[in-house]
Amino acid sequence: MRERILGYKELLKVLLEYHIHFIKRLSREGYEQIFSVLLIPLPDADEERIRELVEPLLRESDRLFYIDGNLIAMLPGTDWNGAQKVHETILTALGEPHVEDCVVEYPTDGDDAFTLIGNLYARREEIMSA
Repeated sequence: MRERILGYKELLKVLLEYHIHFIKRLSREGYEQIFSVLLIPLPDADEERIRELVEPLLRESDRLFYIDGNLIAMLPGTDWNGAQKVHETILTALGEPHVEDCVVEYPTDGDDAFTLIGNLYARREEIMSA
């Protein structure tokens, strides 16, 4: 049976925390790392369709979640500009109309998982209320 991309908020938080600790450890050895998280509201999406169309576009290191009607992708080593390109590629693959980007970047938009997730959802609310 294929693994589902259905995720849980707690799993996303734990994965972000782990990645942040890993980045901090690498930074002590001279490596500077960033990553981005993007969110695309898809309230009526079919998870299997998302998998078939989106997974081939992403790298092995990227992670997908579908939480509360939102497609969320964690993109290690990807800055904000790169995440915007991924956002547009996903929308094109899904045949979705243009949706304003909802992206946060570590450490620019938060230096811990709680802040990053909070800023991601705050950005989503800005977009939805516009």
